[in-house]
Amino acid sequence: MKNFHCIHMKIKKLTLVLIIISLSSFTYFIDNAIVKDLFPFDFAQVVNIFYVFLLFSISLFGFLQVPKIIKFLPLNVFLILIIWITFISLFSNSPIEILPSFLRFYMYFLLALLSYNFLKVNGLVVFDKRMKTLTFVLFCIACAFGFFEAFFMDITFMNGAFRYSGSFLKHPLADSMFLAMVIILWFEYFVMPKRSFWNFLGLVLLFFLFINTHSRMPLVFLFFCFFMYYFLKEKRVIKFLRVVAGITIVLIGLYLLITRTEISPRLRTMVLSEKSFQDTSTNTRFVIIDNTISGMNTFEQVFGIGLGGFNNFYKEITGKSGVAAHNNFLLFFAEGGIIGLILFLFYQLVLIYTLFRFIRKTTVIESNINHRRLIFISIFLFEFCSFLLNNYYFFTSQAIVFILMGLLIYLEINAREGSINIVD
Repeated sequence: MKNFHCIHMKIKKLTLVLIIISLSSFTYFIDNAIVKDLFPFDFAQVVNIFYVFLLFSISLFGFLQVPKIIKFLPLNVFLILIIWITFISLFSNSPIEILPSFLRFYMYFLLALLSYNFLKVNGLVVFDKRMKTLTFVLFCIACAFGFFEAFFMDITFMNGAFRYSGSFLKHPLADSMFLAMVIILWFEYFVMPKRSFWNFLGLVLLFFLFINTHSRMPLVFLFFCFFMYYFLKEKRVIKFLRVVAGITIVLIGLYLLITRTEISPRLRTMVLSEKSFQDTSTNTRFVIIDNTISGMNTFEQVFGIGLGGFNNFYKEITGKSGVAAHNNFLLFFAEGGIIGLILFLFYQLVLIYTLFRFIRKTTVIESNINHRRLIFISIFLFEFCSFLLNNYYFFTSQAIVFILMGLLIYLEINAREGSINIVD
């Protein structure tokens, strides 16, 4: 009876986490389309902090029930990184600066452990059912808000294009990252297991919304991650050469599609223009890098300004408020100094090595879900290719990434034949 109650509680915790993730995906729409100036504070910011607090609390409670740090090097290095930046912040930042970033980063770590422990107790089939339900819910949210904006609202003109932002209204970059995650999940949980007309139509609808966010890097890197998966996983020479040939053909097709049509004007400009990296969006990132590095003294360059300190630091040196780093390498250098940057680089190195070994192993799981591709593309896209996209700030998509990292940990640790619990 006690074991049944324990299992029941774990199912409820992960389910509650997925519900909160779903709710968090349309906070910006409510803020910009419904609430607007009704409150004397930033509604979306307050609600998002509340959601992050709930996710942190649920995952922390799960950890306290099973208080064990998993021996998984990438996640352990990530923990050391955020502990270091937190330690520095105690001497330089106020609690109100530290708290939002503290909750977000430790939430990511704890969600990976919660996901891993859920899999240990309940098995892969139950986990996949939860993720498939989440995928369908997120698909409905993405399409409902996306097409409502397309048909009934004014599309935001930003950086040279009319850009959809769907449930993340006024934030097309966040919407593009959200849609990229939903596309990956929909592809793995619906399209590939059952290649029906309706599932393919769903994928087409998601891609239509995704392309119309006109966010260049998520679009390019989503395809790049699929290419890297097939490129790195092949061991046989002939099949490897076929993969290279296939990738080359697809790249040529994408190049012609981008340069000969107006499907993505911002990407077309980037590919064809001699001043492709001199647009407003790119220049802003270079200015932020230059201002940040030049504004740091020697002590700050070595040890950092501490967790959550970037916004106030940048305001002090430039007079501009609400500016994000827009670069993970810059963020961890600014907040953790050269020590933080080295830890972040080491985290990325051990994670990519782990992913490379993981996708090249022979699978022993009988499932119609390709977990290796799902894990690799999701983590590679967000942890490596999204270093210029504020992926750690937009927690809706990033929380899913760390839930999938828990799946990676589970499959890695329990990869021996017969040790993976796949039963319903």
